[in-house]
Amino acid sequence: MKPTIKSKKQRWNVHQKIFLILVILVLFLATLNVAKALGWLIPEQPEIKVEQKTIVLSSLTLEQKIAQMIVVPGQEWSVEPWRKMGLGGIHIYAMKDEQLFRNMIAKFQQNMTIPFMVTTDLEGCWTPFGNFKNFTSVSEISTAEKALEVGTEEGEFLSGLGFTLNFAPVVDLNDEIWNCRSFPGDEKEITELAEAYIDGIQSTGIAATAKHYPGKTLVVKDPHKFVVAAEISAADVYPFASISTRDKVKAIMVSHIIASGAVDTKGKPAVVSEAVIGEFKQNYSGLIISDEINMLGLKKYYSTMDEMYIAVFAAGNDLILNFNDDPNEIYHMIQVVKKAVEEGKVSEEQIDSSVNKILELKGFTIV
Repeated sequence: MKPTIKSKKQRWNVHQKIFLILVILVLFLATLNVAKALGWLIPEQPEIKVEQKTIVLSSLTLEQKIAQMIVVPGQEWSVEPWRKMGLGGIHIYAMKDEQLFRNMIAKFQQNMTIPFMVTTDLEGCWTPFGNFKNFTSVSEISTAEKALEVGTEEGEFLSGLGFTLNFAPVVDLNDEIWNCRSFPGDEKEITELAEAYIDGIQSTGIAATAKHYPGKTLVVKDPHKFVVAAEISAADVYPFASISTRDKVKAIMVSHIIASGAVDTKGKPAVVSEAVIGEFKQNYSGLIISDEINMLGLKKYYSTMDEMYIAVFAAGNDLILNFNDDPNEIYHMIQVVKKAVEEGKVSEEQIDSSVNKILELKGFTIV
């Protein structure tokens, strides 16, 4: 018996419906994947109540406190997920002109209860502003007067764009990798120049960062690519000790170098050495900042990312640089550390102390 025209039409209608359902399903899954990739599915945190620049620390959830300790890349597509998570800071990469920087920073800061810390690497020869402006390399600065002048000029420039924290000056004694990132002279001369630069830039409201503790970071293999180790001398440590004991600088950055000698990290990268960071914090009240944690010099040391996340928080770093631009990975990091706090692997008292420092640097009173 031949199929009737009606039965053929019915089958065709069924096939059309199945095809339509499959198309809708594919579109739904594609939309879901895009939403996930862009961080749209990350839950919103509760609103933080701030009155006249005063914050009750206990009003922040544990997730919000952990988020305040993380600095991530600031890119246009990531504005919403970073704002939603209430992260502590954004690091802005190179752009074509000054107005693009101003627009980007303004977009991030719009209606933020707790504003982002806005960070950069302006080190003279190492700068994201090379498309439109040149700066004096620190290797060309030989007097305290010039260092003060350069620090002031760079601070005014950064402040005008909306930045709040500069990852400079470098106080490593030598730079044999880039050959332009360290001041000339011995440890005492470098300290004098660095302190003058710090006075200049911090007089403009920009927080400075002395880096990379404990030294020797620019004379061994590049820690961006390799696990590195070095013998640290008293001279290497001198600039950090001099600057930090007088709370001269707002922040100190700790490197991934495995150190022995005057500073002994016991076979660990310095940035995850609880003993080294704990001892340093006894004489220094400013921010301890991790170098970027996705550098292979740290990443290769751990078998899993989760293990590394816990280690950098447990060691006592106040501000963690994680330049992974995947919102889901940053959210995952927060959840891993939250669980570690709940299990006693990371001290919540230590988290609170770090968040206090961060919020105070942002101009808040903490109660």
